[in-house]
Amino acid sequence: MACASNYFALVAKPNWRLLQYRVDMSPDIDHTGVRKALLYHHKATLPKFMFDGTVLFTTTRLNPNDAPIVLTSTREHDKATVTITIKLVGEVQPTDYHYMQFFNIVLRSAMEKMQLELIRRNYYDPKASITLGQYKLELWPGYVTSIRQHESQILLCCEISCKVLRTDTVLEQIEEIYKRTGGAGQFRPSVEKALLGAIVITRYNNSTYRIDEIAWDKHPSDEFEGRNNEKITYMKYYTDKYNKSIRDPKQPLIVSMPKVREQRGGVSGPIYLIPELCNMTGLSDEQRANFQLMKTMGEYTRQGPDKRAETLAKFSERLSSKPEIVEELQAWNLKFSKDLIQFRARILEPEMILGAGSSKATYQLDNADWGTAFRKWNSFSVGNCQKWAVVFSNRDEAVTKEFVNSLKKVAPSLGMSMGSPKIFMLTDNRPATYIQQLDQVIDMKPAIVMIVIPNNKGDHYAAVKKKCCIEKPIPSQCVTSTVLSKPKGLMSVATKVAIQMNSKLGGEPWAVKIPLKDTMVIGYDTYHDSAQKGRSVGAVVASMNSTFTKYLSVANLHTNPAQE
Repeated sequence: MACASNYFALVAKPNWRLLQYRVDMSPDIDHTGVRKALLYHHKATLPKFMFDGTVLFTTTRLNPNDAPIVLTSTREHDKATVTITIKLVGEVQPTDYHYMQFFNIVLRSAMEKMQLELIRRNYYDPKASITLGQYKLELWPGYVTSIRQHESQILLCCEISCKVLRTDTVLEQIEEIYKRTGGAGQFRPSVEKALLGAIVITRYNNSTYRIDEIAWDKHPSDEFEGRNNEKITYMKYYTDKYNKSIRDPKQPLIVSMPKVREQRGGVSGPIYLIPELCNMTGLSDEQRANFQLMKTMGEYTRQGPDKRAETLAKFSERLSSKPEIVEELQAWNLKFSKDLIQFRARILEPEMILGAGSSKATYQLDNADWGTAFRKWNSFSVGNCQKWAVVFSNRDEAVTKEFVNSLKKVAPSLGMSMGSPKIFMLTDNRPATYIQQLDQVIDMKPAIVMIVIPNNKGDHYAAVKKKCCIEKPIPSQCVTSTVLSKPKGLMSVATKVAIQMNSKLGGEPWAVKIPLKDTMVIGYDTYHDSAQKGRSVGAVVASMNSTFTKYLSVANLHTNPAQE
């Protein structure tokens, strides 16, 4: 059958030498937009170039003897003189990473000319935004793009994306919690619980920040030291710079610690933001639980193949019809195909899923769903779950006991034998209390321990897994009381959790027929820590049996300045 991919071919390639220059500015400027503006002041005197804020690409040498070029520009907002130094790095070969980087910079420049807004790393179209007023949400359609060298040609990959923006501000969230708590003793802890760790967006510059702290003692009417050491209030600063007036001078400020990249750019101290000017991003737990909202959103965010192909065709049309984009691409001798890459594909026959004995299952080609098989299923092999433990807080006692009963009911239908667990009820749900209890429970050497945590937002999961995976290794199964509190579908949840527990105990829920004999599958990957240069993790997994259902996994930390 014929299929379309989400790739466009690069049909015209440059035939010139590409030179790479590094651009430094003094005083140092971290805002990419400002850096670009300062360099583009000299557009008339420089040859055709492409600049991403740090690296400049051109096909013409800026200086015959390759000596650094020094230019000066005046910064608009404070009239300060900025010295720009441009140094030759070298010629970029077609096999170099920077060659592809150049193509991506050209593409990003084209997307800016489409009047798309950059949020984090991707571009979105605010003019095509979809407002879901009743849910206080806005959806911005956008594109995730990358240009890479593939087997025989350079291809542009374009994936459709949707940015979910909430129209409610952080201040509205704080006010809502104030109404709920009456401003009593639980007000500040409730605000911190709801906001800390959340990502917010400031619409005046479309930047995103993580909330690390709430400065209850700071307000918009407070003063801070500006660039020229002058004192200015936050209210005046936002009015002068962004034309934003602040209605509540008494609201606390929120604090975001600079990212590693920003620290490298010279931002050292905390960033103070005004709650009233920050919009929440993502969906709250309540919104995720709203079936009608998720269904409405899905109509826009989960597009079928025909609709996706149509949207990508519109993207291609915009790329090839806007005169200034066409002119820019022609200047670099670049051209993308208007049509998606087509290829021949085949439909694989449904796989037979094997359990123990006569247990078998297959699925329909249109959805590949075989979940109904578990109503009566003998697992390929089962682990021993006679001696196990459950840890939960006192407020989750009823739902936990109900869930344990559900687990014991579904276990036999999966071929499992599950004994009654040893119960450990906590007096509160603080992460430290969980860890203290786990220390005692693990020493009793149960086969597996189940931990009921309040939700998946806090520090509970990370603390529990650190204890059970690193400090005192033991199979562990976390479930949230949020899920257990919904009686509808509890047996289905219990079935899925029982399958996970069986796998963690060394059991094999199912297998498929493997035609290959005497074969081991090995996977290896590395992760390089961006915060601490030179620190890396190498991990390897390898299959240990003929059905590829048992694996060895090892992860090692190592320090290597070269990183590879």
